[in-house]
Amino acid sequence: MVDILRTAVSGLMAFRAAMSATGHNVANVNTPYYSRQRVELGTPLPEKHSYGYMGRGVDIESVARSYDDFVMKQLRGHSSGVSQYEKLNDLTGQMSALLGDTDVGLTPDLEAFFGSLQDLADAPASITARQVFLDEAQTLTTRIQDIDSALSSLRDSVDTSIRNAVTTINDLTAGIAQINRDIAQAPDFATNPPNDLLDNRDRMLVDLSKLVGIQVVNQDDGSLNIFMGGGQPLVVGVNAYSLEAVESGFDPQEITVRLQGQAEGSDLERYITSGELGGYFEFRRTILNPAQDGLGLLAMGLAETFNDQHEKGMNLDGELGSALFNAGSPQVWPHTKNDATSAATFTATVTDSTKLVRSDYEILYDGANYTATRLSDNQTILASGNLAALNVELDKQGLNLTPISGSLTAGDRFLVQSTRNGASSLDLRITDPRKVATAAPIITNSQADNVGSTSISPGAVTDAANSALQNTVRIQFTSANTFDVLDLTAGTALATNVGYVSGSPLTYNGWEVAITGSPQGSVSGSPITAAADPANVGTAAIAPPAVNDIYDANLLNKIEIRFTSATQFDVFDVTQGTTLASGMSYTSGGNITYNGWTTQITDDPGPPSSTPQAGDIFQIKNDGDAFQIMNNQGGIGDNRNALELVKLETKQQLMGGNNYRGVYSQMIAEVGAQGRRVENTLVSQEALLEQSTLTRESISGVNLDEEAANLVRFQQAYEAAAQIIQTSNALFSTLLEAVKG
Repeated sequence: MVDILRTAVSGLMAFRAAMSATGHNVANVNTPYYSRQRVELGTPLPEKHSYGYMGRGVDIESVARSYDDFVMKQLRGHSSGVSQYEKLNDLTGQMSALLGDTDVGLTPDLEAFFGSLQDLADAPASITARQVFLDEAQTLTTRIQDIDSALSSLRDSVDTSIRNAVTTINDLTAGIAQINRDIAQAPDFATNPPNDLLDNRDRMLVDLSKLVGIQVVNQDDGSLNIFMGGGQPLVVGVNAYSLEAVESGFDPQEITVRLQGQAEGSDLERYITSGELGGYFEFRRTILNPAQDGLGLLAMGLAETFNDQHEKGMNLDGELGSALFNAGSPQVWPHTKNDATSAATFTATVTDSTKLVRSDYEILYDGANYTATRLSDNQTILASGNLAALNVELDKQGLNLTPISGSLTAGDRFLVQSTRNGASSLDLRITDPRKVATAAPIITNSQADNVGSTSISPGAVTDAANSALQNTVRIQFTSANTFDVLDLTAGTALATNVGYVSGSPLTYNGWEVAITGSPQGSVSGSPITAAADPANVGTAAIAPPAVNDIYDANLLNKIEIRFTSATQFDVFDVTQGTTLASGMSYTSGGNITYNGWTTQITDDPGPPSSTPQAGDIFQIKNDGDAFQIMNNQGGIGDNRNALELVKLETKQQLMGGNNYRGVYSQMIAEVGAQGRRVENTLVSQEALLEQSTLTRESISGVNLDEEAANLVRFQQAYEAAAQIIQTSNALFSTLLEAVKG
């Protein structure tokens, strides 16, 4: 009887436990990462009887959970990938909307800016057109600042998210370490594992993997060691290692991550390549930084190239143009691990914005020489060299580095951000419409009496800073193949006996011109010659003029000496249309001096003697072709510099052959391409995660239909075991009654 009762009770207890486990499964059907549990049953050792072995019921061996470690590892990896690309997709979408939106993007403002500049070129003297141009310039600078500010806000948002992620990571690692402690303290872990604790730890591991990629190592005592992808510990046994969000060792404007207690500059960013943190770092490194660097390059390139041309012009007040824009400059950050006592610092300047590369540079000093790496492609631009050698290489990238304080120590490192701050400081420096330099500061002309088939170009300014730019310069041909270049303002010869080549550029005093055609050289050997008008009545003669001042600006003007009587004459400057003298008394052989020359008119000695007669004319003019380059004072209707500014719109001079709009379009295209890549990768990662999730559910998930069937099965078994107990009780009662009888 006892055997029957014991067997029935063991079944009753086993099936009650099985029903309890089934109920627990049903209750947790919607609990994340809950693993279905089942009661493992086994038969105890049977009792030996003379007739054979008799079973002793059933034993509850353990409560096991349905779990596959490999599937969970896959699930964590795919969860990490999905979280990474979800963040990347979200942030990249914000970038695309910001840069490509027609209302907040830059393209419409660039078009309006150059449209107003074209209108100004059509009406260079119009104050209204000048003011509209300045208004559009201000709108353009404001829009560039606004886009940069939006990018900086996005950067701040990323930094805040990094801080929040680090806080959550620390909470999770602390929780996992506590579960490790609880599991390690369980005396019979191997035979009776705490399933719900293990499920909770699995949930934490998945949540942790969503934030940062992890590697999990099982320990014999049931605890887990957790490391980041680069091997940095997060949990070892019962100890959790906290992360902290800190300023980057190079750039205090960026937040990065390191293990708490590690030295400054021991950044872990390069080891974090997945999870939300990996998404934030990848977005900042591959999308946000290049975009903001590109915007800064556009701002710096616009400012320098536009200023350079604007300064070659002349404003309405007859002054040379000044800088129209002001932009930010490169920034040099010393690494936090640099020797604090020597505290070496550098400043960087832009030598040529057309050479700028959208990249940061890392400079390392080894105690004697520098090495330099371009970080955009990790290209070493200087393997070893002194500061001069470093600047030679940096100049190829449009930069120059200058030490300003402190002294260098071996191991010092510096980060050069060439264009990051270019857009934030962009502003308009000119507000007075009269100061817009639409005119060219110089004009050129040909001497009116040139006889050769030559012409001179309008002239272009090559160096607006040249102090002699607006000096009057004469190019005087001494023969058909040679010429002299005379600075009439300075009273010096810039060049003599220069060989002539048609169309060859001539560059002096900060300008450049070209003369084309076949010139006529001096016949007399002097820059000027004199002749009597063939219609003269008298037979007086004029002597070849002597040059008193070769630098006289009017030396080559055509002059007529007009006799009003035999004893008086007037002097008329035909070139300028002015009378130089009138009613002058005539003396045969007397000196007549004007415009830097002297000549004499003498009577014909006869016989019979003849003096000049009323109406006689004598001319002095240039001998040999000549050209002048001079100040364009008063040229308010000149639009030559405005037209040169208009050409900048399509000039491919920035970032490897892009115009201004091209730089911005490339930024948009790159963000769009990255967005498509991220979106496609996200779809792939989501598919992998879904597959891993379904696989886990098939192994560990709760199926209500299956649990309902199990519940009915266990209930029936429980009732049957109870019936056996009842039968056993009846038999035992019958036996007692028989004994009493």
